[in-house]
Amino acid sequence: MSYFVTGATGFIGRHLLEKLLARKGTIFVLVRKGSQKKLDALIKDQGWDAKRIKPVVGDLARPRLGVTPQQAAALSGKIKHFFHLAAIYEIGADPEKQREVNVEGTRHAVEFAEKIKAGCFHHVSSIAAAGLYPGVFREDMFDEAEELDRDPY
Repeated sequence: MSYFVTGATGFIGRHLLEKLLARKGTIFVLVRKGSQKKLDALIKDQGWDAKRIKPVVGDLARPRLGVTPQQAAALSGKIKHFFHLAAIYEIGADPEKQREVNVEGTRHAVEFAEKIKAGCFHHVSSIAAAGLYPGVFREDMFDEAEELDRDPY
C-alpha cells in the first residue's frame, strides 16, 4: 500500500508520518523545491526509515501540485490513501496567500489525487471552518457557520 501526504513536515503531518510508518507501504511526501533539507532533518531526528519516505517536489499553489507529468505517471494507480494536511494556519497571515494555499491548494490537491487515480482522499482542516458557531459543529452544518467573512482561513 502506498500513501501520499501534503503538509508532512507540519505538526499534524509528522504525527501522521509516524503512524503510517507503523504500517507497510511507501509514503510519498510533497515538498517544495528547496525544502528537502527540512524533510531530511525530520527523518533523521525521528530515526525513521528514509527508504520508505519518498519526496515528490511540487507546490500547492500550482495546478497538479506542480508535480512533473513523469512523476504523476509513475504515481498513477499506486496511491491508496491521499492525505492533504498542508495549509497556512496563521490567522494573521495575508488573506490572499491564505486563499492561494488553503483554497486553491486544496483544489489542486483534489485534482492531482483524481489525476493519479488515488484511492481515498483525506482532508484535514481546522476548527476555524466553523466560524464563530458556539458548541459542537458537525460537517453537515456549514450553512450554520457564523462570521466566516472575518477570517480568511
